[in-house]
Amino acid sequence: MLAFVMLLVVDLLDCWILHRPVRRLIYHDDLKKAEKITVWSGAMQGVSLGVATSIYFFLAGEEANILFVIGGLGMGAVNSAISMPKFPLVGLVRLGIYAATPCVLLSVKALQIQSFDVFNFTDVSGTMLLMCMVYMFAAFTKSGMNNFRITQALETKKTELKTANARMLNHQKELRKLSLVARKANDSVVLSDPSRRIMWVNEAFTRVTGFTSQEAIGNKIADLLAGNDNSLKQFQPIDEAVQSGCAYHGEVENITRDGRRIWVDVNLFPVHDEEGSIEFFVAIERDITEAKVQAIEMAEARRAAEEGARAKAEFLANMSHEIRTPLTGIIGMADLLSETHLTELQSQYTRTIVGSSQSLMSVINDVLDLSQLDAGRLELSPVDFCVNAFFNDTIALLGSSSQKNGGIQISLDVDETCPRTVNADESRLRQVVVNLIGNAIKFTERGNVFVRVWYEDTLATSNLCFEVEDTGIGIPEDKLGKIFDRFTQAEAETTRKFGGTGLGLTISKHIIDVMGGQISVTSKPGQGSVFRVKVPIISQLATQEHLPADDEEKVVNYSSLEGLKILIAEDNKTNRLLLSKYLDSLPVTLSFACDGLEAVQQAWETHPDLIFMDVSMPNMSGLDATKEIRALDIDQPCIVALTAHAFDSEMQSCLDAGMDHFLTKPIRKRELVDWIVHHCQQGTGRRISEVKRSGT
Repeated sequence: MLAFVMLLVVDLLDCWILHRPVRRLIYHDDLKKAEKITVWSGAMQGVSLGVATSIYFFLAGEEANILFVIGGLGMGAVNSAISMPKFPLVGLVRLGIYAATPCVLLSVKALQIQSFDVFNFTDVSGTMLLMCMVYMFAAFTKSGMNNFRITQALETKKTELKTANARMLNHQKELRKLSLVARKANDSVVLSDPSRRIMWVNEAFTRVTGFTSQEAIGNKIADLLAGNDNSLKQFQPIDEAVQSGCAYHGEVENITRDGRRIWVDVNLFPVHDEEGSIEFFVAIERDITEAKVQAIEMAEARRAAEEGARAKAEFLANMSHEIRTPLTGIIGMADLLSETHLTELQSQYTRTIVGSSQSLMSVINDVLDLSQLDAGRLELSPVDFCVNAFFNDTIALLGSSSQKNGGIQISLDVDETCPRTVNADESRLRQVVVNLIGNAIKFTERGNVFVRVWYEDTLATSNLCFEVEDTGIGIPEDKLGKIFDRFTQAEAETTRKFGGTGLGLTISKHIIDVMGGQISVTSKPGQGSVFRVKVPIISQLATQEHLPADDEEKVVNYSSLEGLKILIAEDNKTNRLLLSKYLDSLPVTLSFACDGLEAVQQAWETHPDLIFMDVSMPNMSGLDATKEIRALDIDQPCIVALTAHAFDSEMQSCLDAGMDHFLTKPIRKRELVDWIVHHCQQGTGRRISEVKRSGT
């Protein structure tokens, strides 16, 4: 009973260990620890059976029979053999314990009785029976292991078969879905063999081409969709792709069953078998006839738009030339008239003529600038310039306007942190400053205009900042968001009262954007407006000896003009007269040419130092005349374009023809004389040309 109770308790403990701790470890993937505990639990069960048989063997006395012990251990061995396929290590440990137990028992008994007679525990028949039992146990164990392996292999194959069946079912479902998609797709789907004979088509193919699947299958695609057009049956790039076994993507023209010509976008690719040979081709075709027509229409519309843009550019260029040419005479003669002895009333009339002409020129410049901005052809030409002189000169230029407008006071405050010299596009920045200060003067009936300039230096950029504040009429809050739109002014009454094109702020905004800066406005109706501008610049560290004082008075020295020979090529009689009056007080020799041919002849005969060349002239243009002069074997003069054309493209054409500089009509006397003096002081015109073309 003691042995039985011990066996029962240990066996229940082994079952509990396998059911709870070991299963929990397996669930958490701690297999090594689970195996270790299982081995110890199995060994404990084997030892308990050995101890139970030992209790019987030693307590039964003379009646104890070792064969009974071996039989009991044999039942445990059979149990171990059954479980061995699941976990061989535990089975081997228990079998080892069962095999060692009889030997240990007999050895202990022999030591007790001091005799080896205990090993003669049975007769020959018993020994043979024991050997048979051992053989049967070994055969049973081996058979169990083989059966387990076979069963495990069958289970594995069964699992694999289930997986394969599931995969096949999924594949079949996928094929059914793909087949349904192909049949119901909006694009035509065509399966063809390597010789391009149709094997299958979907419903969209019938809808697009008009051919049913019965009519299509078995025919070659080229024969079916080429109609009576033999050119479509000729060798095509798609046929070349099929021959080489490559994919193809392109546009192909087809003829439908009812004779219509359509364009299809074809995406063709081969499908290979297991050996790598082409099994069939899949072609997905989309009807792009409508898109093709739209593309042609868009191309025509684009060409028409380009023609319109070209016509617009030509119109603006001609308008500029035709208006600037008479304006040159009007402004120039008014300037000359103002230098004569006039009465106060005559002087007032003269100033009115000049002011009206300048207003008209401002309108023309705004329209041309806007045209350049729309075309994206605005180019920047950075130069070094003095900040103080830049703003002082601009305010001085606009000072007369402020006096006429009720004596408005303009004040300038340049912060001491501003560098003396900066690098930026001076002319374009001046255009913005003139526009903002001019607007401030125009829209301020009485009061002040304040111009403040300061410098911002950050890790990323250096910025020149300025603001123009006025005490004028202001801008309504609902108009602030549109103030930079083209042709926009705050109110219709403003346009009637103050005039203007409404393009100035638009152009200023475009210029600042191109320069990479910012422009903004704040305003209150009746109290005035503040326009703020920030533009990136390159600060120049300049010393006092390198820069003239801002208020240094310029003294013009005409001695450098002694002996200068100037040829003026101009077909307009008024402009020739005007230029002669401009220059007759200078110590220079003047000659004139009425067209390009005469200019070439004069250049050959008189060898001028400086030629002012009009671009648009009869018989030979100024561009062609320049090319002819550059080909002459003479000391080459400086040739300056003096033209009413104001586009950058015109300037580039002049430079490409061999001219050295470009001046736009109308030009004032002071500007022309200053340019000539500057030219003579700087040196030859060829050097000016080289600097201009290098973009510096």
